Amino acid sequence: MIAGITLVLVALAGGLMGEWLGDRFKKHMPLLLAFGGAFLLGLCFLHLLPEAFFMNGNAGKWVIAGFLIQVGLEYLSKGMEHGHIHGNRFGALAFISLCLHALIESMPFGLEEAGIGHDHGHDHGHDHGHHHHHGEGRLALLFGIALHKFPVALALMTILKATVASRPRRWMWTLIFAAVPLCGMAIAGSLPQLPWVFGALNGVLVGILLHISTTILFETSDGHNFNARKLFTVIGGLLLAWAASPH
Repeated sequence: MIAGITLVLVALAGGLMGEWLGDRFKKHMPLLLAFGGAFLLGLCFLHLLPEAFFMNGNAGKWVIAGFLIQVGLEYLSKGMEHGHIHGNRFGALAFISLCLHALIESMPFGLEEAGIGHDHGHDHGHDHGHHHHHGEGRLALLFGIALHKFPVALALMTILKATVASRPRRWMWTLIFAAVPLCGMAIAGSLPQLPWVFGALNGVLVGILLHISTTILFETSDGHNFNARKLFTVIGGLLLAWAASPH
């Protein structure tokens, strides 16, 4: 439950920042988004994708499914999953899209709580080595999802401030969004506790994060050209992903 509680607190922190600062924080968003997007991109290739194929030989199909799911979700949310605010309009479809995104990205943590990924049915020596690094990979993933979730919650609160006059109602929507990861983990815990399920969910997550991270990296550039600060920010995110991933 540490992962679930962490994601709830990060979402609430993003909402609090949006309540206090709102549009004043928007000028700082591009670098935060670029760093988080680069970290997630590196994490996908260095950790999540190899682990997905290790668990499920058909993980590639699930990656494509996750990518297409995110295309549909982004059509509804107008890009709020990567912290962008378009039009300052809060709608039910956009909110449902954000919640579905948060639900899916938290599900691998639910299977982790159930013990999937610790026993892959291989010999003791190989199993021991993979188990040793598995916790490091989960921690890196939690850090990456938190980096991603904070600006999303901030963007949500910024739009809520522009369209919902009542502060209690704004925080009601924010609390619902913050609690969604706990639901995703509970749903995952009710699924068959098999390695191929973990691999499939990781594959879907990779597809979603690949769409998110590449979109962020393209949209945080001016005229598709990185300035020096953004370039070094992206390199820093990739290097941190490399350092945080199991070796």
